[in-house]
Amino acid sequence: MTTRVSLTFAALFLGSAILSAGAATAADLRLPAAPPPQAASAALLSWAGPYFGVQAGYLSGRSDVSLPATGEFHFVDPKGATVGATAGLSAQWGRIVAGMEGDVNFVDARATIDTGFAPTPADTQLQSAVNWNSHLRGRIGYAFDRTLLFAAGGLAVAGAESKAFDNGIGAVASWSDTRIGWSIGAGGEFRFAPQASVRLEYLYDNYGSKTLAAQTVGATTFGARESRLDTHTVRAGVYWRF
Repeated sequence: MTTRVSLTFAALFLGSAILSAGAATAADLRLPAAPPPQAASAALLSWAGPYFGVQAGYLSGRSDVSLPATGEFHFVDPKGATVGATAGLSAQWGRIVAGMEGDVNFVDARATIDTGFAPTPADTQLQSAVNWNSHLRGRIGYAFDRTLLFAAGGLAVAGAESKAFDNGIGAVASWSDTRIGWSIGAGGEFRFAPQASVRLEYLYDNYGSKTLAAQTVGATTFGARESRLDTHTVRAGVYWRF
């Protein structure tokens, strides 16, 4: 009887030891816990949607005036300030931003040169001016979060004015017209607030050549002339998105 009880206790002890060892082995074989998922990358700042802004800058023009009848050729290069407003709409695909925008600007750029002979060269003068301009441009860029680098191009329109003075007799001929041409440029924009940005850009506008018809003022005839105009503009602006 004693022997049977001893065997029973030995069997129970051995079974318990085997179960304990199996549990420990199973615990050792468990796979390590999966690392916590990484935080999702911060969402890319959106440049999509409508926007409106104001800008100001400096315009430097090249105005070539030639008189075919006499072979004269003059540079009358208008320079001055420009200020205006822009409205546009952009779409975004990842880091690519594209859209359309239009602007209208008041321009105060003019130049006057003397074309007379010594000793009184100011007896005759030529003047060239740009009074306003406007653009309708496509724009495409690449976004680096808060910074957008872009290129733009499209239609350019300007209000140009040319004058010829005969100061000896007080006669003035004036040609005012709307020039239509093309524009190309590039720049950068920086978001300093969730809905606001600042921009610095360069624009080149080419308006081609136009014939200005002869004019007779009193007893003075001002001959027909060819006028070619292009401009360079550097401007900065502040823009708001909606």
